[in-house]
Amino acid sequence: MQSAVGELLAALCPADAEVEIFNEKEADIPLERHWDLVFFSYLHAYYEHTKVLSAMFRARGMVTVAGGRHASHFSADCGKWFDSVIVGEPESNVPALIADFRRNELKPRYALPPAFDAVPAYRYDLVDFSKNRYRLPGIEASRGCPFTCNFCVLTGWEKYRYRPVAEVTRDIQQKMRFNKNAFGAFDDAFIFLDNNLGGSPKYLRELCEALVPLKKTWGCALTWNVLQDAELLQLMSRAGCRYIYSGLESLDPESIASMGKGQNRLKDTRRTIRRVYELGILMSSGLIVGSDGDTDEYLERLPEYLDDLGPSCVTFLGIVCPYPETPFFETVVREGRLLPNAISRDFDGYTLCHRPKRLDVSATVEHFKRLCRQIGSLRRLAKNAWPQLWMSRAPRYKATILTSALECRSLRNPLANPERTFIAGKDPVETWDAQQMVKLGIAQQRIEGLLSAQDKALLRPSLRRPRVAAAAP
Repeated sequence: MQSAVGELLAALCPADAEVEIFNEKEADIPLERHWDLVFFSYLHAYYEHTKVLSAMFRARGMVTVAGGRHASHFSADCGKWFDSVIVGEPESNVPALIADFRRNELKPRYALPPAFDAVPAYRYDLVDFSKNRYRLPGIEASRGCPFTCNFCVLTGWEKYRYRPVAEVTRDIQQKMRFNKNAFGAFDDAFIFLDNNLGGSPKYLRELCEALVPLKKTWGCALTWNVLQDAELLQLMSRAGCRYIYSGLESLDPESIASMGKGQNRLKDTRRTIRRVYELGILMSSGLIVGSDGDTDEYLERLPEYLDDLGPSCVTFLGIVCPYPETPFFETVVREGRLLPNAISRDFDGYTLCHRPKRLDVSATVEHFKRLCRQIGSLRRLAKNAWPQLWMSRAPRYKATILTSALECRSLRNPLANPERTFIAGKDPVETWDAQQMVKLGIAQQRIEGLLSAQDKALLRPSLRRPRVAAAAP
C-alpha cells in the first residue's frame, strides 16, 4: 500500500495548474528541477530528510509547504524550515493556500476547519504504475476511527466520518484507473485507504451492497470486532473483498488491555481467522513488540501462540511507538520513560523510543530481531500459505494469497542493516541527510525538551471517545 496523498493534493489544485507527483518510495526526486510551489507530506521519521529537501529548494527560490500529522503537531518547529505549514486536513487548506500564493499573500500557517464533505476524486491519471508494479489505486470512504487505542495517532484528534456511498462508487466507476501489469492480475482491483473501514458497521453494509454489482476486487483495513460479525463478512466477500488488514497487535490479554484496545476480543481468535479465509478473504494482521503488558515469556512463546491459531498471515511486525500526539506518549513522558536523545527519525515504528514497563530495553530489541527472523522465515511462510490456498474457491483468492507472500517475507527487511541498534538516540540519520544537514546548518529535532508552548497545548487531546460525525444510514 502506498500513500495517495499526492493524488488527493493534485485534485485540490486549480484546473490550470501543472502538477507532478513524486513518491520517494517509488522514485528519486529530480533535485535539479524547478517548481513554483512544493507540497511535502511525510511521516515523522522522515522529517529530517524533508527539511533537507525544503532547504535546498528554498535556496533556489521555490516555495515549500509542510503538511500531515507531524507538521500539524509541530507547526512551530516546521515554520523554521518551510515557507508555510498546513495544520489539519487538506480539503479546505490547500485551495486557500494556493489562492494566497497566487496573490503573493502566503501566510505562514493554515488551519481551517476540516471539510471532509469536499473530498474530490483523486487524480488517478497521475499514478504511474510502472514505478511500482504491485501498486493498486486507492480511495477513501471514511476518515478517522471511533476507537481510542492509546498508541494511535488518531485518538482524541479525529471524529469518525464517512462519505456518501454514491460518491464513493461514482469515483470507482468513473474516475479510478487500474493497474494493468502482471498480465491483468491487478485489473479491476483497488484498496480502501481508510484507517478503519468498519468504523460504522451500518455504513459498511450499505457500501458493500453498492459494491456487489460493480464486480471489483478490493482490500481494506478494519478493526478486529468487525471480523467477528459473520453475516457482514459474507456480504464483504460477495462485494469483492479479498484482503483485510487488522491490527491484532498482541495475543496477550494484558498487552491488549495496556493499549486500551478493548475492541480486540481474543476469544475465538482461531475460529474467527479460519472463517475469514473460508469466505475467500485473506486475513492479514500486524503485531507489535514492547507494549507495557509484554513480558519476556510472552515474546519468547509468540511463535507458538501463532502456530496455535492455525494458518495465519502476519504482514507487519513492529515496535510500539509513542508518537508525540498520542496518549501513550504523554504517559511515557510523565513517567520519565522516553529514551534520551530521541529524534524525530526514531519514531518510525521499528525503533524503541521508550522503556517498557516489564522488559529491559536491550531484551526488547533482541525479541524484535528474533521475531523478525522467525515469523518472516520461508519455512513459516510456506507452512501458512499452502493450507490457505485450499481454504476457499472464491475468484482471485489464490492470487491474493500468493501476492501476500511478498508482504510476509518483508518482515525481515528491518534486519537488512546489521549496524542498526533499533534504540532511539543511537542510530544516526542516513548518511546523505547527515551530510546535507551539516552543509545547510539544519539541526535535528530532539523530541524531549523541544515542545513549544503552542505544541504542548496540542499534546493535550481530549480523550473523550470520538463520536461519529454523520448519522449512520
